Amino acid sequence: MCKGKAQNRIDYIVLQKPSDAAGILEKYGYEPPQKPEDLVKAVKLLVRKKGEPVIQDLINIHPEKKLILEATGHNSEESNFCGCHSAYSGDTKDLLDKLSELSADDLTKFYDDLKKQSKDKPDDKVLMSQVETVWDELKRRKKQTQKITEDQQNGMWLKVAIGVLAGIIIGRALS
Repeated sequence: MCKGKAQNRIDYIVLQKPSDAAGILEKYGYEPPQKPEDLVKAVKLLVRKKGEPVIQDLINIHPEKKLILEATGHNSEESNFCGCHSAYSGDTKDLLDKLSELSADDLTKFYDDLKKQSKDKPDDKVLMSQVETVWDELKRRKKQTQKITEDQQNGMWLKVAIGVLAGIIIGRALS
């Protein structure tokens, strides 16, 4: 990921203000990673764990906070409102908790149902943010599954290599 290619709101904020995002991680007792993509992942994980307080911290460091507040008729002293309709509200934290309990198949079915609902109500921002949240969770699980599969394949190749080496050593010892 590079600065100009943020995938969602959290990516955008973290990639635009990495030192401030690192400060948020430190505030909650975590050591921030050095690589920007790892920093984004760490902040997203913190959002999943802590929810609304972290979202408020992210809103406070939003790169265009002042501009958004001015454009929406709010002054910067008025509230933590950033105008970006963050997908990680309190309701979304509850949704994430629910998603963590679903199997991969159930999650896929839930995503398909939400997508159908969103087609019927394209102006429903809450529903659209739920679709985005469930899609992010599906992508995260897919990556996690791929990593486990890759690790298992690497372990298998290591066992084969050790077996071949052991066979060569035994064969030479017997000759």
